[in-house]
Amino acid sequence: MGNRQRDCIGCGGSVGIISRDLCCRCTARAKDAASKQPCPDCGRSRVLSVETGRCILCSRRCGQCGHKVRLADAVLCRDCQRKADRQARKKDCPRCGNPGYLRAETGWCGHCSRPRPLKKPPRVCAACGELRRHAGRGMCSRCWQSHPNRPHVAGEHLVARLADPPDWLPGLIACLAEGYSPGRACVVITELGRLLDDEHSNHPQSLLDRARRSGRSMGSLARSMQDFFTEHGLAMPTDQHDKLAAGRRQRRIDAVPEPLRSAVAGFAEFMLAARTRARRAGTLPRSDSTIEAALAAVRDFASFLNSERGKQDWSTVDVGDVEAFLLVLPKSRQWRITVLRQFFRFARSRRLVLVDPTKSLDRKEAKGFCGRTLTIEQQRSLFRRWTTDPLVHPHEALVGILALLHGASSREARLLICDDVDPILQTVRLGERPHPVPMDPASWAIVQRCLAHRASWRTTNPHVIVTKGTKAGKSEDGRTSLRLGAAAGIRTG
Repeated sequence: MGNRQRDCIGCGGSVGIISRDLCCRCTARAKDAASKQPCPDCGRSRVLSVETGRCILCSRRCGQCGHKVRLADAVLCRDCQRKADRQARKKDCPRCGNPGYLRAETGWCGHCSRPRPLKKPPRVCAACGELRRHAGRGMCSRCWQSHPNRPHVAGEHLVARLADPPDWLPGLIACLAEGYSPGRACVVITELGRLLDDEHSNHPQSLLDRARRSGRSMGSLARSMQDFFTEHGLAMPTDQHDKLAAGRRQRRIDAVPEPLRSAVAGFAEFMLAARTRARRAGTLPRSDSTIEAALAAVRDFASFLNSERGKQDWSTVDVGDVEAFLLVLPKSRQWRITVLRQFFRFARSRRLVLVDPTKSLDRKEAKGFCGRTLTIEQQRSLFRRWTTDPLVHPHEALVGILALLHGASSREARLLICDDVDPILQTVRLGERPHPVPMDPASWAIVQRCLAHRASWRTTNPHVIVTKGTKAGKSEDGRTSLRLGAAAGIRTG
């Protein structure tokens, strides 16, 4: 070092070089600090490795779990090394073939070396009287699976397990036990227990919303809970029916060709708005099935225009297009003309068309039923079949005899409930008729047979016609009466 030129700005020592402001020690410290950077793992100022971007200590990682290791020559961390050592000491068991620690006395693994518990000896079942192994309450597995008290026992265990069981829980369990078979009722009660054990609220409305499935069916549990809660005034019904109807409408709209789809979507909104106004005014609103049938007719017409006539704009439709479309299905001409008139009135009000092409069309058919009817001999044959043949299903006999002798529509047969049947006067109240309909002996015998068939279902559904799909709820069956009436050859509505 030369002569002292100035003082160091870092430590105050002597600086011997003219062009420097730091002494030798401070210069070495500055060079060392410039080569270091903060490590992203530990945060310390270190020289980072080029391969890993971390310091030397943080770059030492376990080959399996990625944790830090202390020794420079270590490949695994402490925990992984212990696991590797334990795995190395295991050998394949000659009995089960799985790796394990073999016992010196048996030569097998611990699972195979432990003695198996002895099966209990079979006993006489209290229900069927056969010598079988017991499953519960002195009964064999087959009898216990079908025992009617099994759902109630599962419900008692659920109530005992909950810290604060709701007051309505015993009633809901009794409703599930009556509406389902013992095995299915236990499955539904188990699902109910999972909902009651989670961290969410146990309010009936909250439970009902969480029990609903995301698909087209809300599920057996949600359907039964909705019937029970709405009957007892504990919750509001869900929008499942409206959700399914909206999905059906949307599928019909999506099937319309793209250039014609916006007008059909507007027509659907127009019909929904008209139904809302009708409900407010107290008049007869359109049902979901009526709206869906109208959308299906307009969808078919739009597809016909796009594929057969080569038209992709509603303003280019003329009378010839409508006539050609009506000739495709002549039997549905009356209904299709009605729907197309409604659609083109809507389109003309929205300036989609200038002239209504259906204005000059006529129905060419008289109003009322003009379809095929049965002869007297065919009606007598069906009457003998429904009153004498024991192999005929009670639902078919009831729908057929009500339509044949009493002029009942499919809706009146479908909505018939047990309270409408008077066993003393032997009368039945059908639909909105002002007076009960007296039953003749043959009709009354069929009604009694259908009620006896309903009693075998063990259901709380109030309707007379109850099927497997509706016995667990309160709704009527919307397809059975139509299907049975069509099979019987009788017009039921």
